[in-house]
Amino acid sequence: MRAEAICALVALAACRNDDVAPPPRAVEPPVATHGTIPEAPVSGTIAGAPFALRDARFIVDRRLGYAHTDIKLSSGKSETPCGPIAPAHATSVWLRLDGPAKVVTTDMKLEPGKADAWSVHYQTWNGERWVGVADAAALVTIHEATPDGRLTGAIAVCFSDDAKSCVSGSFDAQSCPPSIDEPVRGTTPPEAIPEKYRLRMLSSGAPSAAPPPSASTAPSAAPSASAHRK
Repeated sequence: MRAEAICALVALAACRNDDVAPPPRAVEPPVATHGTIPEAPVSGTIAGAPFALRDARFIVDRRLGYAHTDIKLSSGKSETPCGPIAPAHATSVWLRLDGPAKVVTTDMKLEPGKADAWSVHYQTWNGERWVGVADAAALVTIHEATPDGRLTGAIAVCFSDDAKSCVSGSFDAQSCPPSIDEPVRGTTPPEAIPEKYRLRMLSSGAPSAAPPPSASTAPSAAPSASAHRK
């Protein structure tokens, strides 16, 4: 009985060890300084396949509990500004700023296994499912968005994966609205979205709510809340 108990404890310990995530691998950015990041569009290899930047956009989400900013760099291409990326399974590299803080001009160094407001990830399709890697070492330069909704920067990053994925280069990202179901997720009503974003959403094929009725066309009695939910 004692031998059986010892075996059971050994087996349990082995299971627990298997469940523990391995520490991040040591990895360095592909360049030594921010000033040596190539000025050419971001390129390199991700998961053993070539990566070349064809679409760059940044998305600011201010919803309570979901607040973050993403800078998404995709190997796919959109036919319209902020429209759907084709092919649908295009590989992407993205930077994320957690929380509601505004993106400001900065140089930063990200290291695997170290918590930071910013993080860098990649996502690729393996033929059956999406595969993502978040542990990475990166040098990143970001310039605050301009009034016309453009955000420029540069990145040099190597990921802690078996394929030794690394990309580097510059990007010029356009501002795009979050792609979410607004009534369900509790965001700003569609009519409050700036006109330029509503036009982008409409041109990309996304449903766009009609502008609020004027005083001359407004109905005499507002519909009930239950009617809105329908």
